[in-house]
Amino acid sequence: MRIEYELKYRDYLLFNIMHQLLSVPVQLLYGGFAVLIFFSALGDQSICARAYLAVLAYAAMWVVQLLFNAFYLLFGKNRSLLTRHVVEIQDEAFYDETKYGRSYHYWPGLAKVISRPGFIAVYINANAAHIIPSRAFSSSFQRQEFLSALKGKLSAV
Repeated sequence: MRIEYELKYRDYLLFNIMHQLLSVPVQLLYGGFAVLIFFSALGDQSICARAYLAVLAYAAMWVVQLLFNAFYLLFGKNRSLLTRHVVEIQDEAFYDETKYGRSYHYWPGLAKVISRPGFIAVYINANAAHIIPSRAFSSSFQRQEFLSALKGKLSAV
């Protein structure tokens, strides 16, 4: 199965946002700071006031993180990523081609495939993934078919 699409900044941003929001270490860090704020709140504040302050601090940390990501990704040198892609599920490998290069990732070497609202990600290791936006598919059925084929190839190895 072959899919052609252009990866855009918003796809890259959505992937990074979802990746961080679902990151256990990041959640533990921000949650830990919120708990610390809750228990170290100054004065004779009520539990409700401390909880409100902790939740507000937690939300503020995420807003700062997401704004930083948007700014950081906007000014990154990503021309070989933010371009037209052709991806294909082949018998032996996952194939990705752009005007900058071609890559074959053999099925046993892939880490995982995930589906999130807005994209499918094919992780080649814990820190790198091919992002396939949902808009690359002509229908939700085609997206599901592609996802099932990917997962089928991974589970077969």
